[in-house]
Amino acid sequence: MVAPEPHVPLSAVGLRLTDEVGHAVLDWVAAGDLSLSAALDQHVAAVRAALAACEPEEPGSARLAGQAAHERARSRVALPHHARRRGAATRLEPDAASGPGAVSSATAETACPDVPFTDSASQPDAAPLPLRLLLHYACGFVEAAVRADWWPGEGEAAAGTADFESVRLAAVCRLIGHTAAAAALPPELR
Repeated sequence: MVAPEPHVPLSAVGLRLTDEVGHAVLDWVAAGDLSLSAALDQHVAAVRAALAACEPEEPGSARLAGQAAHERARSRVALPHHARRRGAATRLEPDAASGPGAVSSATAETACPDVPFTDSASQPDAAPLPLRLLLHYACGFVEAAVRADWWPGEGEAAAGTADFESVRLAAVCRLIGHTAAAAALPPELR
């Protein structure tokens, strides 16, 4: 007999940071920053991969996956502790032509109006992840990031940069949006 996993509470602060920071980056991507869009796609894939091994009944494993994702990212950058403050070690720098608000004639994805409920013509929608796992992943990731002295940068958009943590939180927000949209569909269309 398997013992049930103990209740793991969600952090209201962690969820609020995820929402605020994640949606700010998503707005930036929507404004046409193609390099940030590509980074976001990679983060979405990384979150999906991390949560693929988690059972929906085990939110603690999703929280640990979020913590481990941040710790792995930080361990790749061998800088002194003081140099890692505020995400300085993992900034993504877009090129000058694709800063915030710049609109390019190229698009990151090709819209597919002929196929309903598909975001991209080149890649079909993946199955939505359980909301519970996404929320616990976000909390674990934010907890690990804050413990490593990260806090969302106030001037990132003005400076034309986005840090690793902010893009990862945007990926979680995008996946939460996909899950919510799938839940709103009638069962015969899922």
